[in-house]
Formats: sequence, structure tokens, C-alpha cells
Amino acid sequence: MTLGDGDEIPVTIVSGTLGAGKTTLVNHVLEKQTDRDVAVLVNDMGEVNVDARLVAGADEDVIELTNGCVCCRLKDDLATEVVRLAEERSFDCLVVEASGISEPLPIARTFLEDEAVSEHYRLDTMVSVLDAYGFWKEFDPETENPSETEEGGRELADVLVDQVEFCDVLLLNKCDLVPDDALEDIEAVVRELQPRAGLHRTTRSDVAPETVLDTGLFDFDAVRRSAGWKRHLAESHDHGDHDHGNAHGVSSFCYESERPFHPERFEAWMDEWPSGVYRAKGFFLLSTRPETVMGLNRAGPSVTAGPIGQWRDDDDPATRLVFIGTDLEEGAIREELDACLCTDEEMANADAGESAVSDPFPRA
Repeated sequence: MTLGDGDEIPVTIVSGTLGAGKTTLVNHVLEKQTDRDVAVLVNDMGEVNVDARLVAGADEDVIELTNGCVCCRLKDDLATEVVRLAEERSFDCLVVEASGISEPLPIARTFLEDEAVSEHYRLDTMVSVLDAYGFWKEFDPETENPSETEEGGRELADVLVDQVEFCDVLLLNKCDLVPDDALEDIEAVVRELQPRAGLHRTTRSDVAPETVLDTGLFDFDAVRRSAGWKRHLAESHDHGDHDHGNAHGVSSFCYESERPFHPERFEAWMDEWPSGVYRAKGFFLLSTRPETVMGLNRAGPSVTAGPIGQWRDDDDPATRLVFIGTDLEEGAIREELDACLCTDEEMANADAGESAVSDPFPRA
């Protein structure tokens, strides 16, 4: 089933936090796959950890596998390495196991935008392996522990949300470690964060190879728009604000206002987030910076806010924030946010340059 000359090799990119089960998934694919030769590139800082039973021989960074596959630990630039593999070896599919701290989008862009790479490959499937137990603990509102930090300085919740929101196939792994009722809740939250991807409950990342290989599922525009917060923003813009909910208490809503926030009151509100919010995303107005687009990003306990650009002449400056969570008290949150908006007097003072309000948000 080797590809003929001129055919592009389908690429599967596997993302997931450290310990989620990415390598276990790769091992299952290598062991079960019988009609394709698969190349595996491991974009990680640790040792290659493919199953020893599948290894036929090795020389430095390239390992020959018994089913005709090759496995390579990425040491150089990703684009350089994948082009070298395609030019030196013949295989049917490429699986890239991303680092646990890697955002999937930059890796995807390598295969989409680098001309030398796209001559050999087509991006076929984005797979995210989600540690159901880790997700449960990280986003459980009753958990008092602060968010863990992954190697590279990113908080775990940020990594988890990035990988859930940008994928075609989502493996909800380690399901055997989570109670059934909690698993239903996790799946409901994941579905709200990412409604498009095919969702599979797994133990030890055990799925059929055809679930993740040569699926033809990748569509950049679709996957880029599929994050739940983007969908809710678009729906709110097109059809007016309305909330979404399901039987598990997971709901979402969009808060909008053309009146800017008072920076001190809004910053104080952000220090006391309402419980149950798993995800908040969007942009907001500050009275002290009317020309600046301020971005807000919350993933679990991780919150960041700061400037992300300038309003264009054809923009309609406004605050538009999406909130996703469990048992959200929408009315109370809206009232609290309304109380953070500037009064008429405060806006008049700001316009006249007479405001002495401090601005605690980052400048860059």
C-alpha cells in the first residue's frame, strides 16, 4: 500500500499533556497496523519510548520497527526533519507525537504553510489525548490545589484547553480512573469546549488505527472555528445572545457591552471569579485605553488579561466575553460585570482627561 510518486503522505499529529497516553496510543497503532507503513516522529525532550517488542534495530536517532515503520526523536527543526524522512524513506503515513507542552496549532502550521513540507505531506488528522482523571482534578471546582505548571512555564489548564479546542479526534483516556457519573460530566464539559471532534472514551489509549490514521478529517477552517467559545461568539453576533445548557449543568453565555469597564473594578472582579467557570474567552474595553483591544483568557484556574491589538477604523469596539462552566449563575455574573462598567460621570471624566483612575492591566 506504499504511496506512488507525487502522492502526499497523510500526517496525524498527536497532542496531549505529559502522561496523557500519547506514546501508548502510538504503540497501539504500531502493533495493530498491518496494511500501512507508518513513520513516527517524537517531538519530545525525553527518550523514544516505543514498545521494545516492535524495535528491530537502531542507530542514534532513528529506530527501525518490525512492521516496517520508522521512529525518530526530533532533534532538529520540525520542517527539516520531516522533509529528510520523506526524501530518505518510503512510508504510507506519518504520526507526529507532540511534546506535552506543545500547542497543536503551530505544529499544524508547519505542514500547512512550509512549501518544502507540503510537497511531501498533507495534514490529515489532529488527535488530542486527554487524561480524563487529570482533567477532572484540574477543573473540579471543589479542588483547592492551585493549577499545576507544565515544563515550559505554561499552566496545565491552558495546555489542556488548547489541545481540546484544536483537534479532529479526541480520546478521553484513563476513563477507568474516573467514576461513571464524573465521566459523564467531563464529557459534557469537553463537548461544550469542542463540539466538532469525534470523541472516544478509552483506557490505555486503545483505539483502532483507522480512528487516527488517514481519516481525511482535517479541515483547517472548520477546526479553527470549532472551539466552543468561538462558536458562541459567532452565534451571539449573528442571532443575539442566548444561553446554552445540557442535562449535566454545563452551560454557556456571552456577555456584551459597548460601555467600557472601569479598570480598577474589573480587575478586582477578576480576583474573585465566580465558581464553576471552566472557560472564559474574548475581548473587552477599558475606559483608560479606548483604542486598545484587551483580551481575556481563562482556562480553569489560569487567568490572563492584556492588550492584543488596536481597534481598526471599521471595528465596532465592544466587550464580548464567553463563559462556559457548570451550574453558572448567569444572572449574578451579568450583574457583577455590569457593576464593573463605567458610570456616565466616569466616562465624561475620562473623555475630558480628568480621570485619576489607575490601570492595573499589563501594557504589553
